[in-house]
Amino acid sequence: MKYPTQNKKPCGVFLKAAWLFILLAFFAPPAFADPYIDNLVEKASELKLHEKRDWLVLMHYKKTVRGFESLIDDPEFFLSKDGKRNPKNELDATVRAFFSTEESGDRHPQCRFIARFNWLKTELAISEEKLPKEQCAEFDELWNNLKPESAVLIFPVSHMNSPASMFGHTLLRIDSSAESKLLSYAVNYSAFTNETNGMLFAVKGIFGYYEGFFGILPYYEKIKEYSSMENRDMWEYRLNFTPEEVRKIVLHMWELRSVYSYYYFFDENCSYNLLLVLEAGRPDVELSDMLPPWVIPMDTIRAVQKTKLDKKELVYRPAKATRIRFIEERTEPRFQYLAMDVAEKKVSPDEVFENSGITREDRIKTLDLSAEYLQYSYSKKKIGKDEYLKLYLSILAARSKAGKADSYEIPTPAPPEAGHGSSRAAVGIGARKGAVYQSLRLRPANHDLTDPDAGYLPGAAITFMDTEVRYNYTERKFSLERFTLVDIVSIAERGRFFKPISWKINTGIEREEFEKRAHRTTYRINGGPGLSYRFMANGLAYSFIEPEAKFSNSLEDGYSIGIGASVGILKPITPMWKIQFEGRAVGFGAGDRHSIYSAELNQRFTINPNSAIKFGIKREKFDRFLSNDINLSLNLYF
Repeated sequence: MKYPTQNKKPCGVFLKAAWLFILLAFFAPPAFADPYIDNLVEKASELKLHEKRDWLVLMHYKKTVRGFESLIDDPEFFLSKDGKRNPKNELDATVRAFFSTEESGDRHPQCRFIARFNWLKTELAISEEKLPKEQCAEFDELWNNLKPESAVLIFPVSHMNSPASMFGHTLLRIDSSAESKLLSYAVNYSAFTNETNGMLFAVKGIFGYYEGFFGILPYYEKIKEYSSMENRDMWEYRLNFTPEEVRKIVLHMWELRSVYSYYYFFDENCSYNLLLVLEAGRPDVELSDMLPPWVIPMDTIRAVQKTKLDKKELVYRPAKATRIRFIEERTEPRFQYLAMDVAEKKVSPDEVFENSGITREDRIKTLDLSAEYLQYSYSKKKIGKDEYLKLYLSILAARSKAGKADSYEIPTPAPPEAGHGSSRAAVGIGARKGAVYQSLRLRPANHDLTDPDAGYLPGAAITFMDTEVRYNYTERKFSLERFTLVDIVSIAERGRFFKPISWKINTGIEREEFEKRAHRTTYRINGGPGLSYRFMANGLAYSFIEPEAKFSNSLEDGYSIGIGASVGILKPITPMWKIQFEGRAVGFGAGDRHSIYSAELNQRFTINPNSAIKFGIKREKFDRFLSNDINLSLNLYF
């Protein structure tokens, strides 16, 4: 069959056009080539801007054995394919992106990476006339709301019922010229998770299974969260940043607002990442590089003070629960119960005011206590809004009839930085069953129950990677006595208004003596719930139910599972002398069957904030084997 000739001509024209397109693609200059942009890239290379501290800080680059690597893990933060590890390529790509016309408005690189844009525009003297004119509406709205002038470092203290906050937390408040600081905004970094299992959160957090994000939100919301809902006192440290430096921080925060970096519980956490933000405001101050491999929020405060970034203007903001406990301590028990009845609508506020058997001072304290507790109950959503408002107003009406009283001035406790260093080294000597030993113990972080309380939450302890090595002079050999991966204890006092559950968890390697000079090393997991009540003036009496599991080739069937209980007291005798007595019994009925009974007394004598002497006596019965351990150690905190 013959095809019409006119069908062949267009085919030839198409082939010629295709060859022409290929030739142009290979040999013609790129359509986006612009001598002005190329000159800027070349100028940036000549000035070695990619090596400048400002650029490294803006990109969160850190020196590694192979060069540089950014701590930001989100690919959306980089404009070059290898930008995470190549500062120069990322800078070149960033300069070119500012002239792009592919995006507009808030999606344009000038708006998305506004801190980089402002810095490079100054360093390279980029002409405004050459740049695309972009409107950054979302950023402008935030800027107008913030009106940044000054910055305050905020430290909410430990919250032991939340593994995410057991070390405390740090965030940054951005203040404007407004008189009320409740109108300020807070810069916060945290892990993004809906995890409710505390142990699972801790494990995932240690190994970086969560993405961490920065956020900017109204400061009053953080006060409500920490002070009212989580019962956490807050400390405020005003920083000496200039308004221009604070604005640089806000520009950098805008770039970080929707990108993630992997959250690590002990290093790349809220405290470490907040220091990186502060460096963006003042790049010549190297805050993050002066910290140890493990970082806790208290280290952030100490780094800021060491580099003299704070103004020495410290504000203490007690939590709602702290205020309630303070009034409770000054109210007789029968009126404490009465205040509770008023807050729970069992007794009307007018009955308290009209009761002639109650003195004026007791009426005032009772009604004040009921009002405070009612506010707390509402913040915890134990009562509806309408019911709350009606009852609260009636309490205030009765209270106003009672007249004025002295204000409740809550004493300011020792600030967090006044406490001992988070790391501890201890050298000691002891004797166990006639054998003398010398010990060396090292703990990277943070605080145990017998350490000095100043700056820490009484009854709360968390230690990480606590390691003890002993040399036995009788056996003439070294041994690893214990390696505690993590040990957390929350001894939370129960009272009339607050009834928290105490808890503990301990896991690690431990060497145990089950016969004279017969030892075995096991991996153990121990923990459980408990109760705690006030003991005398400032002590705590506690008890725990403690399931325990041990694993070792030295155990019958390789494991041993049991359950036990412990009781104890923890009490400061004087500010310099603290004691802890604990008795414990545990029976192992699955796997290797045995029982352990022990009684232990530990005493700490403080020399100064960063040194103490500890003396301990322990008597233990392992089945039929009985042993005594006496030890004395010098503890140095740093």
